[in-house]
Amino acid sequence: MKSLAWCALLLLVAPRVAAASEGESALSGWLGGGTFVLPGEEEDETIAPTAGGVGLVSYERGFSEALSWRVELSGGLYGGGGLSWSGAAAGGLVYRFDVLKYVPYALIELGVSYVGGGPVPEPVLDPVVQLGGGLDFLLGRSRSWGLEARVASFAGDTTTVSLGARYTLRWGYF
Repeated sequence: MKSLAWCALLLLVAPRVAAASEGESALSGWLGGGTFVLPGEEEDETIAPTAGGVGLVSYERGFSEALSWRVELSGGLYGGGGLSWSGAAAGGLVYRFDVLKYVPYALIELGVSYVGGGPVPEPVLDPVVQLGGGLDFLLGRSRSWGLEARVASFAGDTTTVSLGARYTLRWGYF
């Protein structure tokens, strides 16, 4: 009897797979704050501006109920040591869980980052692996807003960190 009760409890608390469908598309706009860090010219020296503003546009297309591919472009402006900037382009996978109208998700992407200005002596172009996650709040089948955090780095060179809010429009879910 105890094992039956445990099974029932697990079924009640286990996350359900997202109700996304194959061919569903989404376009998101994202605004938030962030910063970057990169190695300096001297040993044990790092270059890091104070926080700044980051903007992002992404497109997603579902290829299963829980998985979609995603491409994005982002840019940021930062203060501290002069005006510095960053830009990135990335693509990868998003895995979504569905818990009623709140949808947590994780993402992994590969891309490039380009940073310069301010304390950066010369612009730096680096490959990055981007890891992130967030929580979307569904406003209906075609719209949502959410919060997302992300870290992008590769082999200890340029690292970017950002946290922001996003608004998403969806179509093609029939």
